[in-house]
Amino acid sequence: MTDPVDEAPAERDPATFEEARERLRARGYLDRGVEGAVLKGALAARTRTRALLRGAALASLLLALALAVVETASVALASALSPRDALVLFAWLGAGALVAASGLVLALGAVAWLRTRGRSDPSRASTEVAVGFGLLAGVGAALAARPVLDAAGPVAAAVAFGAAALAVVLAVRVARGLAFTVLAASGRSVLSRAPRPALALGTALAAIAVATGAWLLARRPEPPAEPLVVRAGTARVVLVAVDGWLPELAGDAARLAAASRFSYRKETADPAAFWTTVATGEPARRHGVGALDLVRLDGVTAPVKLTAGTGWYLGRLLPALGAAREESVTSAARRVPAIWEVAHRGGLASLTVNWWTTWPAGDAGGVVLGNHLFFAARAGRPLEGEGWPAEAAARAAAAAPRAAPGADGVARLVDDARGLDAFAIAAFREEAARSRPRLSLLYLPGLDVLGAALSEPGRSVGERAALAAALADEARDVASFLAGPDVLGSSAEIVALVLDPGRSGRDGELLVAGPLAAEGASGGFRPVDLAPTLLAALGVPASRQTEGRVDSRLVRAGAATSATVASWGGRPRGGAAPIDPKEYVESLRSLGYLR
Repeated sequence: MTDPVDEAPAERDPATFEEARERLRARGYLDRGVEGAVLKGALAARTRTRALLRGAALASLLLALALAVVETASVALASALSPRDALVLFAWLGAGALVAASGLVLALGAVAWLRTRGRSDPSRASTEVAVGFGLLAGVGAALAARPVLDAAGPVAAAVAFGAAALAVVLAVRVARGLAFTVLAASGRSVLSRAPRPALALGTALAAIAVATGAWLLARRPEPPAEPLVVRAGTARVVLVAVDGWLPELAGDAARLAAASRFSYRKETADPAAFWTTVATGEPARRHGVGALDLVRLDGVTAPVKLTAGTGWYLGRLLPALGAAREESVTSAARRVPAIWEVAHRGGLASLTVNWWTTWPAGDAGGVVLGNHLFFAARAGRPLEGEGWPAEAAARAAAAAPRAAPGADGVARLVDDARGLDAFAIAAFREEAARSRPRLSLLYLPGLDVLGAALSEPGRSVGERAALAAALADEARDVASFLAGPDVLGSSAEIVALVLDPGRSGRDGELLVAGPLAAEGASGGFRPVDLAPTLLAALGVPASRQTEGRVDSRLVRAGAATSATVASWGGRPRGGAAPIDPKEYVESLRSLGYLR
């Protein structure tokens, strides 16, 4: 017995476009959701040419909608945008998606025409085109939504993958509708009955169910509020971070004697993300600082992170057209409190100098000298938001040169890198001597800036020689400072040195010294554990919500409190005046962090 489905294509091909249109209408193809909408609009035309054009236009609009939905969900969740900003972002992405969708439709129409030529079952070929395009759309949507997991956590990622699943369903239906439009306009025969539901629809619905289940499993209830009761004590902790450390250039390594040495491997080479992890005890997917490059679009009040599929459009094309401008990560991007903010909340005096995500500085973290203060002070610009309190920022600014160097190129880069380190060290010394804080943090990026510049291809011999000489001098100066009375020679009970290779490597070293440091400990170490451990040595309870945990190998037995609280609380908001970020971006560009 012959399968009736196989017999249907044996009917003669429609002689006219009107006959093909009536067959599709009679067999129910115009009543099937998205693909029916594409067909209905296309077959309303009077000629085959107009049908193809109208079908392509409708398909482009629907595919643009699918693309814009996925990208808006990914970017808005990764950037923690408000609903109003997300709506404006959707409009910008929709405009770009329409151009991209038009190219996809042209390619899809060509594939559909090729696949339906000479086949005994044109409808099956249309389904193959739709399923194939659906697989490609699924891969692309997953790549677009995947970064949300790192930037915004599993809850936001579940929402993004749900949007991706819906977009895949839409893409499959649009592809099949366009394939049938090509089929009808070509005068080919159609099936004698309406098509069965596509397998892609069930798969996409299952994906939505999985995404919803993942969201329910990943959702964490807000912990109950608990007072942050700090154990009484007088211990002092110093944390110095050296980015781009080169032990072979530091001279006598014996000067950096420590009670314990640990090695670590970082998840990301991005300096803003890694050093925010060190300061918060949280990975990038939780603290929200995932990359240096941000973009502020016209009409969107918050800067957005660039995800897969949006980088060229949002980061290059729109800025070139004057509809957006480059920005970089600031304190507003950090979702969780940093170690200095937790210490301040517990009533401990703290000092933070030049650390990532301290600009603009507010009143929630003790004395904070932000990571843009050097450039503002050198240029003689207002210091509002550059440090807190204002008098501390003014004292530090007095140590900066009064004018920017006149040189360009390598000479300017060397002046910026070495000048920034020298300024940060001078400010650290003055404020630490003045207030003797219980917790002190200092970040030195000069070695990383010089090392990254030296490794850039295309440098001339003269430039490489100048950079190598500056790098060697800076390494010796930094090593001398670390071994001196301000750090390892200080009276602090715990001194922690994070010696990181910078953007050139992933493996670094942690040195711990001082009367309260454990003797002779070594081994692997997680950077997320440093902030909770140092706070515990100061008597601050550890947060059960934070991924980082107290590492007892770093401190002597009994030196760190074993108390815990449900949470250290949320990230403080406000307190700093809004500042034009253009100057901040230019400062980072002069150091080679942005291009």
